[in-house]
Amino acid sequence: MRRRRIRRVSIARLTKISFLPSVFTTFNLFLGFLALMQILRRNFITATYLVVIGVVMDGFDGTIARLTKTESNFGMQLDSLVDAVTFGLVTSVLIYMWGFQDLNLQFGQVIGFIFLSAGVIRLARFNVFKEAKAFPDNVFVGLPIPLAAMAVLSIILRVEEPLQDKSCALLFALFIMVISFLMISNVKYRTLKRINPKYSLIVLIVLAGIIALSIMYPSYTIPMLTGLYLFSPLFITLVRKTKKKKSPAEIQGEPS
Repeated sequence: MRRRRIRRVSIARLTKISFLPSVFTTFNLFLGFLALMQILRRNFITATYLVVIGVVMDGFDGTIARLTKTESNFGMQLDSLVDAVTFGLVTSVLIYMWGFQDLNLQFGQVIGFIFLSAGVIRLARFNVFKEAKAFPDNVFVGLPIPLAAMAVLSIILRVEEPLQDKSCALLFALFIMVISFLMISNVKYRTLKRINPKYSLIVLIVLAGIIALSIMYPSYTIPMLTGLYLFSPLFITLVRKTKKKKSPAEIQGEPS
């Protein structure tokens, strides 16, 4: 029998690390670790802000990798693992301890696990889609896990104190279920990639303003921006349907 040749692959090539993006990714993991320590000490607002900073770092590492043309499969896998910890595990622990522990509601553990499992499934599916190049770079299928974490953090920022009412806890559980479903759904979310270069300066100015407002008024700006992103697919669908309803005959009949 003929022996099949095993293709030798360079380990160094497979595990090639891009230094600068990996620094941001590792710092994101460190923020997740610090946030978990704060949650265990019941410093929920401090933990929330640490995860918010982690979301910003998560945006930086990918942007830097694209700008420096140092994107790699290893970097993608590392980023997904870190996201699973900082935005999945840490947020799921925060969900239980902030929303359900004081009320002694054991089903809060189930709700936290549902969020974690949906986030991990979302990350695994994202990696598969990206390797297969199944969708354009400016489209996310399902709500990204950093934005799902931001949705949870927005509730905590607005309410601040841990939940003390069972009806509020039930509403919070329902909200978590909806966010978890959006992560594994086929709803398409847009990104800031592939922006027309002529609008890049405007986008940069708008982002600078958003960052400034988020630092000055985080408990208002972060929930508002997160809510707008959550409903953005609905807005885009409504705009497209409105354009389709406007037939060519109606356009020709409009006064000049």
